[in-house]
Amino acid sequence: MFNRKKAAPRPAVNGFSSLIADNLSIQGDLEFSEGLKVDGRIRGSVSFKAGTTSLLAISANGVVEGNVSSYDALIDGTIVGDLRVEHLLELHSNARVRGNITYRQLSMENGAVVEGTLRRLDEEAPVLELPKPETPTQLPQQEADQPPTAETSERS
Repeated sequence: MFNRKKAAPRPAVNGFSSLIADNLSIQGDLEFSEGLKVDGRIRGSVSFKAGTTSLLAISANGVVEGNVSSYDALIDGTIVGDLRVEHLLELHSNARVRGNITYRQLSMENGAVVEGTLRRLDEEAPVLELPKPETPTQLPQQEADQPPTAETSERS
């Protein structure tokens, strides 16, 4: 009777098989399957085991300094490195990503910050590339001081 939007698919957050607690700091690369929740700090790459439908959650206090890949990801913390998500990526309001993001489906809340490019999987061109500051071009001083003439306006 009424047109209702279908609920967007959400990864199951029933429980995580692995936890990096907030009092833990790890240096080195990690590979995980099923679920990984990061409340602490990781210096190294974090990747999911190929062929699994894994879930990575980085809490507001969680920090990963390295490249990250997962099947699904819920990010509310900080990633300094590239992020690749094979299925659904949710960037929550405290998310800070300094690196390029590749995703298939994206949900982004107000307040989330991305310093890099967003690229949808199966596309060659970036979906959004953040603008780089440009310096205005200036005319040579001699031309700038002179009023336009018929000759200079024909060149324009």
